[in-house]
Amino acid sequence: MRSPNQQPTATASVPTKARGQSLVEFALFVPILLLLVLVALDFGRVYLGWINLQQMARVAANYAADNSTAWGVPGDAAKRDRYRQLIANDARFTVGCEPQDPLPDPVFAGSGLGAHVNVSISCEFSLLTPIISTVLGNSIAATGSAVFPVKEGVVASIPGGGAPIGVAPVADFLASPRSGWSGLAVTFTDTSLNGPTSWSWTFNVAPSTTGTGSGSVSDSIELSKGPHTITYDCTGAPGDTCTWGVRLIASNSGGADTVTRDDWITVTVPPDAGPIAEFEGTPVSGLKPLAVAFSFVDVRAGAVTYTSWDWDFGDGSTGSGQSVNHTYADEGTYDVTLTVSDGTTDSTLTKVSYINVNRKICTVPDFANVRKNSASALWVAAGFVAENLTALSGTGNYLIQTQSIVGGTVDPQPDACDSSITVGP
Repeated sequence: MRSPNQQPTATASVPTKARGQSLVEFALFVPILLLLVLVALDFGRVYLGWINLQQMARVAANYAADNSTAWGVPGDAAKRDRYRQLIANDARFTVGCEPQDPLPDPVFAGSGLGAHVNVSISCEFSLLTPIISTVLGNSIAATGSAVFPVKEGVVASIPGGGAPIGVAPVADFLASPRSGWSGLAVTFTDTSLNGPTSWSWTFNVAPSTTGTGSGSVSDSIELSKGPHTITYDCTGAPGDTCTWGVRLIASNSGGADTVTRDDWITVTVPPDAGPIAEFEGTPVSGLKPLAVAFSFVDVRAGAVTYTSWDWDFGDGSTGSGQSVNHTYADEGTYDVTLTVSDGTTDSTLTKVSYINVNRKICTVPDFANVRKNSASALWVAAGFVAENLTALSGTGNYLIQTQSIVGGTVDPQPDACDSSITVGP
């Protein structure tokens, strides 16, 4: 029998068993909870890092849009360094990630105002959660990108914006030939830079003549680009000379520039009798290598019997004969001299700056939104070599969005048009 004061022992074991079961369940749940917390922190860190990558790309793209010419020719190394510094400064706030090395340059889809510039920055974020890193790897890639329209020059293009509209020209010209006998026809060619829209030529800059002769000019002023062919006459005793200066003013909306060359054209009174050295060359200008055909001109119309014709082509080469051919291998401006003789008397004529040889200049086309299959034809049409264009792999006949040389860049190679370019989606 149980005494009235004795407590039943079975009732005390029930709550103890429940507490033990709760502790076991809690012990099992804690690792899962910690794992979820770590996963949330891991992916939250990656997400915040990606947000910062986006901000880095926006800052970099905006800077590139404001300073697009820094990536042109000749460019601005200081501005390009500043661009990379901006990216590096923001990279300090992207925890667990080192931005790609080297830092990416902006990709321009064109060089004109409003063309798009893209900056894309990638990072590999290390993962801290063991199970996640086992499944996804030790890191996860993230990329931030931004696109801005090129803005450089916007203020300068608005009247009253604080700068001239456009870029002022740099006036320059060629004259061929610059010397010869009276009645000399000189061709003037404008070679000014930066797109002038108006021209003012003065072909007899005062004092219009110097020397011992009395000179006159067929046209004193021209107001168009040209080329202009002007005739210079000199009268006086045989051997007298007349000299003229020439001025060109080239203008556009950005301003004006003037180039004046004194004593630029020299004309000589020919002898009254005897041999006269006179000649012509075809062509007198062009791209290297330039083949020129020279021929003696008999201004005496058969009144003199010539016995020799000796040529100096101005590049270290010589020749002989009434008609000669010569090829100029290098770019430059060359004086040509002919000495003729009738066996008794010699006559020599030098035409200064008579031959002008230029190298071929090619300008890189803008491939933005050009189909990949059309890239080669566009490249060749610009004067480049087809084999020097490489198209990256992509989906089908994609639209080109990137190119390794900025459109509008003049070929920088010594033998122009030898540049290589890579285009891609």
